[in-house]
Amino acid sequence: MEQQQKQYVQQQHLLVQLNTDVNNMKESVKKVDSKLEALPPEPPKPMAIPTEKCQAPSQGHTVDGKLLVGEAEWIWVDAANDAFQARVDTGATTSSISAQDITIFERNGKNWVRFFLSHQEMDDKIQIEAPLVRHVRVRQASADDLDRRPVVRLAVRIGDMTEKAEFTLKDRSDMTFPVLLGREFLKDIAVVDVAREYIQPKPKLKDVK
Repeated sequence: MEQQQKQYVQQQHLLVQLNTDVNNMKESVKKVDSKLEALPPEPPKPMAIPTEKCQAPSQGHTVDGKLLVGEAEWIWVDAANDAFQARVDTGATTSSISAQDITIFERNGKNWVRFFLSHQEMDDKIQIEAPLVRHVRVRQASADDLDRRPVVRLAVRIGDMTEKAEFTLKDRSDMTFPVLLGREFLKDIAVVDVAREYIQPKPKLKDVK
């Protein structure tokens, strides 16, 4: 009988202790809830503002759209229906193209020029006829005399750029390049990177409209 009473008393003590623990836990939870309510609200997430993407310059062009050329480039000459290697020379004012057997003749009351484009790397000469624009006098670096040369305007293409450019006619068959491009041709349309060559692809007949 006494043993049962002891067990009963122990159980009552345990119940009281459990109730106390539960009440303490409830108080702790209330304190945590109060602290959470006192916290400032979570700031809104920053909105991502879309930005315009800067379009990268296409290959072979500068940022402002000018043609980028190296110290040497391929140039398509419509009148010859072929592409030739050209030296890009910012030290030269005018452009020139290799010409042999130059003949001035009249067509429909206007002066024209007939010449043969020839170079050491070409198998055959190419005959070209074009209206005569004017004559210019050029001083040779190795001579004091002025050399009188005819000037023609030819449609040419470098990369995706097509232009009508003026060329003086001169025999360049013993030079490395049959065509020389000077400042007047490059002005306002191209930028030269002298550290590179053949930045623009070689034009093909199917690429020329």
